[in-house]
Amino acid sequence: MPILKFNGASEEQVKQYAKKIDELVDLIIAKPEAILMINNNNDVYVAENTNKRVYVEVDWLARPEEARTALVKHLTDFFGGDGITVSVKFTEINKNLYVNNNRMG
Repeated sequence: MPILKFNGASEEQVKQYAKKIDELVDLIIAKPEAILMINNNNDVYVAENTNKRVYVEVDWLARPEEARTALVKHLTDFFGGDGITVSVKFTEINKNLYVNNNRMG
C-alpha cells in the first residue's frame, strides 16, 4: 500500500499526478486501489536564490531498489524542471500499518 504525501506541490498538481496511478502500478508493483496520494498543503521554504522544492514522502511495504528509482524518476519527470528540485523520502512500513483491523506486510 504505497502512500505518497506531497509537500510544496499545489492541490491541482497532485490531482493531475493522481491521474497517473495506472502508470505507477507497473513501476512499483501495486494494485491501483492500494495507492493513496495525500496533498499535505504544506509550503516548503528554502534559502533565497535556491530552487523551489517539492518534497514527497513515500510510505510503503518494502520493494526492490528498481521500484524506488523508477518512482523517483516518475515523480521528478512530473514535478521537476523549471528550477524545481524534487526530493523523495521512503519509509518502509512493514508490519506497522493496519487496514480494517488487518496487519499489512
